[in-house]
Amino acid sequence: MTEILLGGNSNKVIRDGNTVIRQTGAWSPFVHQLLLHLSKSGFRESPVLIESGDGWERLSYIEGVVGNDPLHPFMRTDEVVCEAAKLLRRFHDVTNKFGFVPDFSFGAQAEDNVRCEVICHNDFAPCNCVFNNNHLVGMIDFDNAAPGTRLWDIAYAVYRFVPLSNDEHSKQLGWQPVPDRVARLKLFCDSYELENRSELIETVQQRLTYLIAYMRKTRSNLNHIPLYVNDLKFIVENLHLFSTALRM
Repeated sequence: MTEILLGGNSNKVIRDGNTVIRQTGAWSPFVHQLLLHLSKSGFRESPVLIESGDGWERLSYIEGVVGNDPLHPFMRTDEVVCEAAKLLRRFHDVTNKFGFVPDFSFGAQAEDNVRCEVICHNDFAPCNCVFNNNHLVGMIDFDNAAPGTRLWDIAYAVYRFVPLSNDEHSKQLGWQPVPDRVARLKLFCDSYELENRSELIETVQQRLTYLIAYMRKTRSNLNHIPLYVNDLKFIVENLHLFSTALRM
């Protein structure tokens, strides 16, 4: 059985039985190192690299559904927020504690001013997670993975899983009614066991600003820019509310 899997913004993915075939790029050698490391370290929630060739790769298929918009009700539960935070923490810990020393002769270079604590997924969101039996069971699409800080990755994750989008955007994502953002923000941080939270909301702002600039520079996903601009404004307007909650 072969089928084209829907939902991706930048890559064509074909399911072939219990495997998926994806296009590769300059980033792929680094991603392949990362996937091999995750597999060897006992991290079971990421695809396994099976083989690769000129312009393609074959990965194991994680059974379930991807969190495309609008989100199913079970994907919006507090339980999923906890599962997402714990999964991201384990992913970070595996790249930090198990001696992953990637070859940086190609791609995935960290920015010169970025402190490297872990490997960041850099796009950890429901659309890059697999759900089965109402639980989060896997993370996929590591094409944007690169060295960075825990906080940088957490910032985008809370933006997407809490979510920290404005009311109109949240409703487009399937939120009816809009969520208790403060409670879910704290729940994510508690589940990740994030100790220093004082710079998180500022980092969310930096993350969205960076993403908007990147999209404009590369002229990619331009239709998303107004959403991010409005969400950034919403976060700035509620900065005191979110920051105060994280200090409690």
